[in-house]
Amino acid sequence: MDLVKILIYAYVVFFVAAGINHFLQPQFYDSIVPSFIPFPRFVHQFTGLIEIVLPFFLLTKYRKEAALLMIIFLVFIYGANLYVWINNLPYGGRYFSTQQHIFRLFLQVVYIYLTYVIYMYES
Repeated sequence: MDLVKILIYAYVVFFVAAGINHFLQPQFYDSIVPSFIPFPRFVHQFTGLIEIVLPFFLLTKYRKEAALLMIIFLVFIYGANLYVWINNLPYGGRYFSTQQHIFRLFLQVVYIYLTYVIYMYES
């Protein structure tokens, strides 16, 4: 098995677990949904549902389409993290320093890059 296939499986497990967490610990996510968005719990649970379902398509013949949608999704959901940073809100009950927010941004770029690697992968 090649390295990118292992990456795809790890990626799917990671995002499915993150999506499930939206339902197991909803209060964690409630505070990071921007206040101007109505129905914050519904919005973040819908986001969790996308994190559960969409990565599975990376294991199908629709891998490229799913990877592209994941890249778009990752760009959009970073908006919640940016909202927390700009408004100095707690994330999971604690406040992040500027360095921690920068690291979180770096992680998001890494997720996007890994998704791009999956997008470009030819099996």
